[in-house]
Amino acid sequence: MLLTKPLKWALISAVSAIPVVTAPNAITNLVRPNGTDTTINVCGTSAVLNAQNITGYSNPSWNDGSTGMTKTVTASGTYWWQETGTNIVTNGDFSSGNSSFTSSYTYVTTTTPCPTCCCGKLSLEGTYTVGTNPNTYHTNFTAFGDHSSGSGNMLIVNGASTTGVTVWKENITITPNTDYVFSVWATSANPSSPAILNFSINGSALGTISLSSAVSDGTWQYFTTTWNSGSTSGTVPIALVNQNTAASGNDFAVDDIVFAPVYRRNMIVNLNPIPVLSLTGAQSACGGYDLTKTINGYDTTTYTYIFKDSLGNVITNAVTQSGTYTIIEQNKVTGCQSAPKTVTITINPTPAKPGITSL
Repeated sequence: MLLTKPLKWALISAVSAIPVVTAPNAITNLVRPNGTDTTINVCGTSAVLNAQNITGYSNPSWNDGSTGMTKTVTASGTYWWQETGTNIVTNGDFSSGNSSFTSSYTYVTTTTPCPTCCCGKLSLEGTYTVGTNPNTYHTNFTAFGDHSSGSGNMLIVNGASTTGVTVWKENITITPNTDYVFSVWATSANPSSPAILNFSINGSALGTISLSSAVSDGTWQYFTTTWNSGSTSGTVPIALVNQNTAASGNDFAVDDIVFAPVYRRNMIVNLNPIPVLSLTGAQSACGGYDLTKTINGYDTTTYTYIFKDSLGNVITNAVTQSGTYTIIEQNKVTGCQSAPKTVTITINPTPAKPGITSL
């Protein structure tokens, strides 16, 4: 592939009904095929989200491609987790080499004659191979390992400048009225003109897979979408279809393709700040004291204040006995409370009125 050709881009029409979610840090434009949305209000700067065990499903994963039953988030937004059934894709990790799928591109091997003098086996657009290192097949491709182990196979592609051409396809058997996840890990093999692909099921595009130019070659990016089979049954083709018309660049690798029944649930996270209560120092008064006078920035519009005595009993703000008192500031909207603060109050007896004697 000559890397000096001018770049060309295809205009991609995204399918808004079934958007594609990319990761990392993708927490918008989410699809909820079957789970009930959960809203989580948290006081603080982080929250731990918990997945569930759904009968018949396993392998919980999150919107950024991470796995496990929990995920810690540090920003408000919409996140999701999903559990999947058995992956229907036969050779999604390409451990069986160039088998169990078809491609409209031309397959090359390490024994294929080089089409040019120096670049390698994948010098021509519209060619692909299955291997462990893209640099083995093109001197201008970056050297890196596969997604899952770093030493296994991946699909390595020199993309053609023709849109609508199937890069990878497998015919799979589906069940009616079932939610499925279609996901893939992909990365650029050369930084020029990152790949643009479509997920496709039964000839219909579901959305766009756009590799980010801000992510370095060999850094795997996660792409996923969901699809409900409706009344469709039997065997249908699922595919990854090229949408980039750049003759220069458009070189990429694909790994760990999954198509499986899915249960997905959105989690809407609201992280709310914890109030910071500030008090004056120890105070003294004669007869009684109003505890609100110790509060810096006293604000009854935004906050409710909770007052407690030394035994932890809730009291009013007016005290008549010496002691150490606790004050908590609570946001009226979020319910978030400040850390409790204490103040020592000394109540001095009120001097007795002097008697007056008649002369």
